Amino acid sequence: MVSRDMDTHFDHTRCPNCDARMRLAEVEPPPVRNDFDFERHVYQCDRCSNLSRFVIDRKSRPETMTT
Repeated sequence: MVSRDMDTHFDHTRCPNCDARMRLAEVEPPPVRNDFDFERHVYQCDRCSNLSRFVIDRKSRPETMTT
């Protein structure tokens, strides 16, 4: 797993392998423990089939997300 601070130029909708547009494939359910306030988003590239997972902090997430 790769963890990095979010750069203002980082675009999670772009594939890190081929730079094509990725689509939101799944929002994984939160962990069983309720003291975590995050969700995992899985993006898939239609060009090279890369799967990328991102942990989204629900506290800092905007109410509406567009992809």
